[in-house]
Amino acid sequence: MNKRIVLMGVAAALTATALIGGSLAYFQADGGDVQQQMSTRTLGISLKEAGSGTLPAETVLLDGAMPGEELKMEHELVVENTGDTPLYTRVTVTKTWGDYADQSFTKEFDKDSSMITLETDDNWYIMENTDGNDENLYLYYKAPLSEDATTTPILERLKIAESLTNEYADKGIQLDVEVDAVQASESESARQDAILTEWGVWPEFDGAGNIVSIEE
Repeated sequence: MNKRIVLMGVAAALTATALIGGSLAYFQADGGDVQQQMSTRTLGISLKEAGSGTLPAETVLLDGAMPGEELKMEHELVVENTGDTPLYTRVTVTKTWGDYADQSFTKEFDKDSSMITLETDDNWYIMENTDGNDENLYLYYKAPLSEDATTTPILERLKIAESLTNEYADKGIQLDVEVDAVQASESESARQDAILTEWGVWPEFDGAGNIVSIEE
């Protein structure tokens, strides 16, 4: 049951909400490296590979995965704050089974994405199935990301369920990664309101501004 696991369709999106002059300002941008000027502050975010500092359009990450096997990711993706304003970062990873042949991937949405488990380190707060979709995994970086700082690797390991059947023989796995962020305001209430507005979840913070819990 040979598995080829690929990273495709990677995108970075900056969705920032900030209180400026008492009013709520909002923007959204898409692209590999995006930024927006708000007042005198610049918000920017970039998704890249830790080793090379670049982001390949398509990378084969793992090969030969068997049922029950846990595999370490070969490429370490991180998020970098390229602006001058602290940000809270969310990563959405979409897991999809399908056929990968001739450098082309065809998704099969009838396959069970819960058979794919993705793991990261303790610097990320993980939420699954917030929209009832087993394909989506949401990772929130707990600490506010300061200027020029990068996160720890988004993904560390991938595990295939032991109960995988021959129905999945020779199937591939595609991981779509999307990154977005909101501005880390000094006010806790402003941070909570911004995250609730943009991500639809309610965070709780410790005294240093780190996310300690998230509720829908």
